[in-house]
Amino acid sequence: MRFTPKKIEEILVAILSPEGLPLIKEMIGRSNVSEFDLATKTKKDIKVIRKMLYILHNYNLVGFTRKKDKQKGWYIYYWTLLPESIRFNYYKMKQDLLDRLKKQLENENKELFFVCPNDCVRLNFDQSMDFEFHCPECGELINQDNSKERMDKLQEKIAGLETEFKEMKEQRKERRKEVKTKKKETKKITRKKMNNKGKKKIKKKMVTKVKRK
Repeated sequence: MRFTPKKIEEILVAILSPEGLPLIKEMIGRSNVSEFDLATKTKKDIKVIRKMLYILHNYNLVGFTRKKDKQKGWYIYYWTLLPESIRFNYYKMKQDLLDRLKKQLENENKELFFVCPNDCVRLNFDQSMDFEFHCPECGELINQDNSKERMDKLQEKIAGLETEFKEMKEQRKERRKEVKTKKKETKKITRKKMNNKGKKKIKKKMVTKVKRK
């Protein structure tokens, strides 16, 4: 499963609300973007942009660097999305959703539900008893709901999320392997450089000794 811009938008919009979508679109795929540039591109007040960026920063979803403007004397902040943190939050959001769906499915299996013929309410058995099996909104007699269709939809969503989690775990394993491989390669290169430096020092000492003789 690729971590697409759409998925990045999904997690960030959940935090900022749809109002933050223009800001998110401007930041995806870019790094060290000036907050003033973001305000200009999104046509929003700089204070609004800063507020959104600070919210994302509180969730550790963006990082920043700052540089002093030599002419004006104030600091300008440059912002970058943090993909790994966004990935973690996306995973957590989906995990919470999966937990909620499983609880709903469990309730559907355990409970009897009743619905109003006018679609006013859906009540469990105890709630229906309290209202003597009449709709509290319109007064109509409520009927037992067939939960099969609802349960099928829940099971379909759960299966989809579990497949997504499996793919994400596989990707995480691959990334860890890549990181370990890069670390090993870096260590080998460092050792080789150190060995070469050591050999050069020894050779230099030997040349120096020969000259002195």
